[in-house]
Amino acid sequence: MLQALKTVLSTHYSTRLKKIPQDLSQLMESPKAGGRGHVALPVFAWAKELKKAPPLLATELAAELSQDLAPGLQSIEAVSGFVNFTFAGNYIQDLLVREILHQPEKVGHSQVGNGRKLVIDFCSPNVAKPMHVGHLRAAVIGQAIVRLAKTQGFEVVGLNHLGDWGVQFGKLAWAFLEWGKDYPFAEKPFDSLYKLYVRFHDEAEKNPALHDVGSKMFKRLEDGDAEVEALWKQFVDISLKDYQRIWDQLGIHHDLVRGESFYNDRLKVVEKMLQEKGLLEESGGAQVVRLDEAGMPPCLIRKSDGASLYATRDLASAIYRMEELNAHVNLYVVGVDQTLHFRQVFEVLRKMGYAWVDHCHHIAFGMYRFKDTQISTRKGNTVFLEDVLKQATERVQAIIAQKNPALADAGRIAKQVGIGAIVFNDLMNDRIKNVDFDWARALDFEGDSGPYVQYCGVRCLSLMRKFGRTISAQMTTVLSSEEEVALLRCLLLYQDTLKNSYAHFKPHYLAGYLLEVCRRFNQFYNKCRILGEARELEEARMTLVQMVHTVIGSGLYNLSIELPDAM
Repeated sequence: MLQALKTVLSTHYSTRLKKIPQDLSQLMESPKAGGRGHVALPVFAWAKELKKAPPLLATELAAELSQDLAPGLQSIEAVSGFVNFTFAGNYIQDLLVREILHQPEKVGHSQVGNGRKLVIDFCSPNVAKPMHVGHLRAAVIGQAIVRLAKTQGFEVVGLNHLGDWGVQFGKLAWAFLEWGKDYPFAEKPFDSLYKLYVRFHDEAEKNPALHDVGSKMFKRLEDGDAEVEALWKQFVDISLKDYQRIWDQLGIHHDLVRGESFYNDRLKVVEKMLQEKGLLEESGGAQVVRLDEAGMPPCLIRKSDGASLYATRDLASAIYRMEELNAHVNLYVVGVDQTLHFRQVFEVLRKMGYAWVDHCHHIAFGMYRFKDTQISTRKGNTVFLEDVLKQATERVQAIIAQKNPALADAGRIAKQVGIGAIVFNDLMNDRIKNVDFDWARALDFEGDSGPYVQYCGVRCLSLMRKFGRTISAQMTTVLSSEEEVALLRCLLLYQDTLKNSYAHFKPHYLAGYLLEVCRRFNQFYNKCRILGEARELEEARMTLVQMVHTVIGSGLYNLSIELPDAM
């Protein structure tokens, strides 16, 4: 796509522009000035070196390069401090057909990450607690990054850092032995487990001594008590099965489960390493690593009562992922409120001498605000994620019943559209910002929403069905209307959009791009007659429709959203 054009220009003009110190294709970008041209070369840094005004240098370069046009190139012009390159319409069309339709399952892919492994820790809930709407962001942002990384050629390992350790398991084990017979574990295992969790904390408010009972039971688990360990494994298994049932609805998949308990036998090793490197200090009975030079408070490694902390486990997990899983990139999709924690962990790893820490990144995201409900897993008044997905499907079913009651397989399509609306509503926002959920906006079929993008894809498919013939894999007519040219230029940007979305770990770049494709497509649809034109023009426009359908389907897939075949 756009990268192919950059390569053509870089190859052809590298000798003429040899004074530029970098690979030309890395300097080139999409034009910003009113869409003039297909590729732009900024000359600002070069102009500074030559002590020339950027517009003057751009004019001189445009005149010089115009004497020898690269293959397919139509014109070169100076636009402010840029040299803009415009390719011939037939060249652009042939390129897009080749890039999009010849390998639709690989459209927009690159090999940037070829031979490299990426490990991503995302959507790691705590055992026995249902996932609430606050888990949605970690789930959908993480899964989108998984798929974006795969488009760049990375081997990806999705990791579930399950919250499966701590005193709460002693409390649950005691509650199960005491009250387990009161709940239908055989029929509703997870619901029963959660009710036990809530009941224990309700009872502990009236009788605080229960907390000590729970702590003693957890000590039995730490000491390897067979009975308590069997219960713990049962709780983990029940929870994972229920989580996967919900993750399946969102297209979420983890390749490895490495819960907190996995690192239990690695914590002493980490502490020994810190001790040997002279980094561990005592502070008020606790063990810490001081980070004064980095302007941060000390990183707590072990509390005064001997208990380990999240930081200790995250140090052990980072070493495991980078040294044993042989990751080249290590990502943590965790809320913005944990920013200081990860800064501390990464700084401790740096002090330990691990150069690979520069490839560890905290993928922070803002809060998900669902009306005014206070999220609390202890009080039982949670906005459960499953309920939100169910309600979205039901709302779309009501819309379908009103607008298209004869739609075949309406239940399946309602689920695709409803869940897609929830996912897109999250991913269209910059992950670092808070998201205020609004049902009307999320399910708006005509606004910036998932259903709007899905509907555009379905409209393309409907045109393809009405066309009724095999769509040509070439375009013998050059499309030249303003709407057609703008849509073709938009399709050129898909590969770069995937690349930038991954490079910045920002799925909203891709979501925004899909909205722009749909806007451009609707302008084309409304202004240009597609079916019923002269045969060659009709076929050229239908080829464009098929390319739009392919890109929309690919883009939605990379956001883990399904494209329905009807709406």
